[in-house]
Amino acid sequence: MRLVFSLICLMVLYLSLVACTQLDLQTPVTAEDPGMLWQHRQESLNKFVDWDISGRLAFRMESRSGSSSLIWKHNEHEQRIQLLGPLGGGQINIYDGSDGVLLEDGTGKIFRGRSADEVFLSALSLSVPFAQLSYWVRGLPAPGVHNGIGLDRLGRVRNLTQDGWLIEYQEYQSFSNMELPRKIVVSSLPALNLPNDDKSNKSIHLKLVIGKWGPNA
Repeated sequence: MRLVFSLICLMVLYLSLVACTQLDLQTPVTAEDPGMLWQHRQESLNKFVDWDISGRLAFRMESRSGSSSLIWKHNEHEQRIQLLGPLGGGQINIYDGSDGVLLEDGTGKIFRGRSADEVFLSALSLSVPFAQLSYWVRGLPAPGVHNGIGLDRLGRVRNLTQDGWLIEYQEYQSFSNMELPRKIVVSSLPALNLPNDDKSNKSIHLKLVIGKWGPNA
């Protein structure tokens, strides 16, 4: 009887050791590295080019500040940006397509240029890097060189430095099986030469709060 009991105990101990060994071997496989997760995220986000967002855009400079409601519709061939509220003194509409870029302000005045950044600066004397922001808003670096990316444990961008701007991601939200930014702060760095007539404005801080993501159908 004692022999049988001893054999049972040995069998239980053996099975426990085997189970622990298998668990230890499997753990590195299931626990993904943030860098690997980031590579998968990049692939998905780079394909996500037809999108629209609604939320609020605020800015703060040394001499002035303001905010507006924002609607931004973007696809591979064109984009439309609409700002409503004090930032533009009414309503600002930007169309960026194959025929060039056009901005209409709240008084009906038209501004034309080569980029959304250019017409926005002409109309409002405010530098907003829309070209890069169309990537940053998805949690991606813009094409070209960047000066480093910080990732969280889920492989999402926590902070990014590029083209004289520091981009900080404060919050994410889920949309269509993706984790997309909800709160983003974009700050100019001292090295950035802001193209602003007001020389007292040596820095600019932008805050984008995205209330809703959607597909640009």
